[in-house]
Amino acid sequence: MYVNRLFGAVLAAAALVISLLVPASAASAAPTPAPTPTSSVSPDPATSPVSARKAARYTPKAGITVNSPVGSAGARNAIFNKIMKSINATPKGQEIMIFSWNFLTSAGRKALLRAQKRGVRVRLLMDSNNVDRNVNNIQFKALRNQLKRNNKGRPKHRRSWARVCQGTCRGTKGGAHSKFFMFSRAGKARKVVIQGSANFTVASTNNQWNDVLTHAGHDGVWKVYRKVFLEAARDKKAKRMYVRKNFKNFSVIHFPNRGKRVKDPVMQVMNNIRCKGAKNTGNGRTVVRISPDVLRTDRGMKLAKKIRSLWNAGCNLIVGYTVIGIDVGRYLRAPGGRGPVPLRHMVQDQNGDGEFDLYFHMKVITVRGHYGKDRTGFAVLNGSANWTGVSKVSDENVGIYRKPRYVKRYEEHLSYWFNRPMFTSTPLMYGRDANAVYENGRRVVTRGNVNPFANIEMD
Repeated sequence: MYVNRLFGAVLAAAALVISLLVPASAASAAPTPAPTPTSSVSPDPATSPVSARKAARYTPKAGITVNSPVGSAGARNAIFNKIMKSINATPKGQEIMIFSWNFLTSAGRKALLRAQKRGVRVRLLMDSNNVDRNVNNIQFKALRNQLKRNNKGRPKHRRSWARVCQGTCRGTKGGAHSKFFMFSRAGKARKVVIQGSANFTVASTNNQWNDVLTHAGHDGVWKVYRKVFLEAARDKKAKRMYVRKNFKNFSVIHFPNRGKRVKDPVMQVMNNIRCKGAKNTGNGRTVVRISPDVLRTDRGMKLAKKIRSLWNAGCNLIVGYTVIGIDVGRYLRAPGGRGPVPLRHMVQDQNGDGEFDLYFHMKVITVRGHYGKDRTGFAVLNGSANWTGVSKVSDENVGIYRKPRYVKRYEEHLSYWFNRPMFTSTPLMYGRDANAVYENGRRVVTRGNVNPFANIEMD
């Protein structure tokens, strides 16, 4: 089950004064942070309507987009703005399909309603826990009700809706945790699919580091994602829950990942890594950058053991995480071999209340070097799935890409933030119950039973 109390943190984030300047777009290099403060974070970005003429001029570009909750408005809203502009650029007669574990944005609601008004079919899926259980989600409720009212007089095949799934949409357990955005046309681009770690929420901009990777004009990718979305919309067990489609230099994958014959895609990537003999890294050591967000449960331990073996085998490897299990943390930090695996707890408590406000929400591994039989190999895995057991039985989207420029961009981004001194200096690990927090292997209590992970999407 997914735990989320981010929304109180969103209000707190509105009072933050930011002091770091970071890349504003996926294409820019990561500069050294500047100490000059910027303006406070807006509660909900991009609230102003866009003229039809201006909106039509926007075309989403294929490739990587990352955001940062610290820095300029452009850095925070890089992903959010791409989604908003794509919505605004979708013309009459086209369709928008969104699968987001959570939807919580007034600007997004208004943009989707404007799209419906001009003749776009809008369909949105969300996890049922985010209607009332985690927060009174007035934005989703309003969107659902208004889309339904506006369907009056429209033919059935052009009606819009916003729905939830009870647990996973295409399986039997877990949650509806996918995060992808589809536009049959946006500007001059057709069949646009944007997938990654970002939900359609304000928290995804103001509280999290996220990533998305955009496909444009790829019929095969569109076909796979559209089929999965329409299956999910039925909220019934799919005949074929686990879907993997391999293309020329990348693969798209959808969970639930159940069955003895189904292999873990993260483990598959790591099993292809050879730590020495690389010809594209300078010193022959394969470069591995890992940001799993959450690394815990039995699946997390299996992956941690593989990470440790890669470190001991000589890989140039680092791990930046948000939540790590107590057993996993002890294992990775233990002496022996090359010593402890290089770890960084990539979270911040900006207002000093004992709870983490800002955190890395990406679920990524990058490889540059000896990969399989290729000594100049490149690979990156991204998507919505944390490295936990519940992800295997939930709706999740994953991509594996072999494009050098994608790998280099992700590697640059993860290395840059891993080396920043801004994150917590006290690494904490998470136990199995809601308040079991550990420091250096010992259970700790912070600020009178305050759980520092209270604002984190746990799994």
